Amino acid sequence: MKKASMQDIANALGISKNSVSQALRNKAGVSQQTRLLVQKKAEELGYQYQKNDENMDRPKFLLLATEFAFSQTSFFGEITKSIETESLKAGFQIDTHTLTENDISSMTIPPFIKEYDGIIILSHSDNSYIGEIISTKIPIILVDHHDPSLLADAILSKNTDGTFQAISLLIENNLQRIGFIGDINFSPSYLERYRGYHRTLAEYGIPYDDSIEITQIEETQGTLFNKLKNIEEMPDAWFCVNSGLAFMLNSYLQSAGYTIPDDISIICFDDTEFTRTAIPPITNVATDLHYMGQLAVRSLINRITHVDEPFVHQQIVPQLNIRESVRFTEKNENNKKRGTMT
Repeated sequence: MKKASMQDIANALGISKNSVSQALRNKAGVSQQTRLLVQKKAEELGYQYQKNDENMDRPKFLLLATEFAFSQTSFFGEITKSIETESLKAGFQIDTHTLTENDISSMTIPPFIKEYDGIIILSHSDNSYIGEIISTKIPIILVDHHDPSLLADAILSKNTDGTFQAISLLIENNLQRIGFIGDINFSPSYLERYRGYHRTLAEYGIPYDDSIEITQIEETQGTLFNKLKNIEEMPDAWFCVNSGLAFMLNSYLQSAGYTIPDDISIICFDDTEFTRTAIPPITNVATDLHYMGQLAVRSLINRITHVDEPFVHQQIVPQLNIRESVRFTEKNENNKKRGTMT
């Protein structure tokens, strides 16, 4: 079988052989869009060329996030590692930059971002600030954040459906008085989880009870403990918007004399060291963070090579992870099979 040549790639793309040569060697004179199209076509045709030569100027991605996001190593740290690994595997240099409160409040966009071929913005910060970055026209992917005002691709969790899985598991095990904990003004994800909580209660015909809804809270142990002390009658179960809150809730309930899950069940969003090291380990519904990072990089490469395509929001369906913090009724022990036992 005839081996593919540069001319075959040029013919397939309708460009010159010289442009193909420049693109494969990462030389100046061709756009990043053309470079990626040529590399993709070369792989499709089986053309062998040397990648990642140390003397080449590799195309570059920039990962942006706030100080808070980068500090959340158990969650955003996993996504960051995946983004870095996938970028390098695709032949891109990947740099990170921390957005400070001063950057955001002063609307200061780092001037060096124009040196990058694509930008990944991790988590939320300020929509007006993100809008300014989008206005640079550099290809951008948002990860774990979206807003109607932001015209950009986004990689997200299917928050409402994930919450529906979690609350349904509780209800089907006769845990019908279910509390909610999470600051719904903190991020779009938390608000979506709150909506998923209400939607599930409505579908099962269970009335809302705002006396067991904590929807505005600073995520500190002291603040949460004070809120919980004011609950007159504890629910059958609590749903928390993240694993950190669930871990603190578990500590409070046990210190107050409750046995988990015999007296009160706990379920949360996200699977981190908090859910795994808690005693008992906490049942959760969680998005594959490694895949989220991979999908972000793949989507950014696609955006660079298809700049005129409509913007797309891709939602990853979370998986239910069954641990020991939920009480199962005897007749519903088989419900454990709905999720992964870990």
